[in-house]
Amino acid sequence: MTHRQLIVAILMATACRSAIAAAQHGLRTAPVSLSRLRDGSTAFSSYAGIGDPLRTVIRDSTAWRQLWDRMNRPFVPAPALPPIDFGREMVVVAALGSRPNAGYDIVIEGAERDSSGIEISVRVASPAAGCPVSTAMTQPIDLARVPITDQPIRFRDRDVVVSCAPR
Repeated sequence: MTHRQLIVAILMATACRSAIAAAQHGLRTAPVSLSRLRDGSTAFSSYAGIGDPLRTVIRDSTAWRQLWDRMNRPFVPAPALPPIDFGREMVVVAALGSRPNAGYDIVIEGAERDSSGIEISVRVASPAAGCPVSTAMTQPIDLARVPITDQPIRFRDRDVVVSCAPR
């Protein structure tokens, strides 16, 4: 095989692999019903009492009660536990962990099913440098319901920097 034939063969193999991967990814995704536990475009809570980053799935009432108690530790009395029908749904959780100011946010934006499971899309926002923000320590967390499944769940974060509002 000549040098030119080798290059052509490598290019063809690379193009075929790329086309197959793109087709598989593009054809095999479907939206999954997702309902956030809070309306609006910001986190469920900015003061969750959970100091470390967390991405998890809650599949039973015991784990739900434990998470609810943990995230509401700063509040007395704690708010009522929202009812979840764990026979039909589960709760996905995205917590940012402790942050030095109120300029951070986390929101579960959506879910898609593909051949390898369900991907949960999470928007993680941080303030642009120099933006005026409250210096209060925060622990943003977001919660959403999705239909129950035995498929693997993975989280995909999308980092965004929030510009300062014009003065």
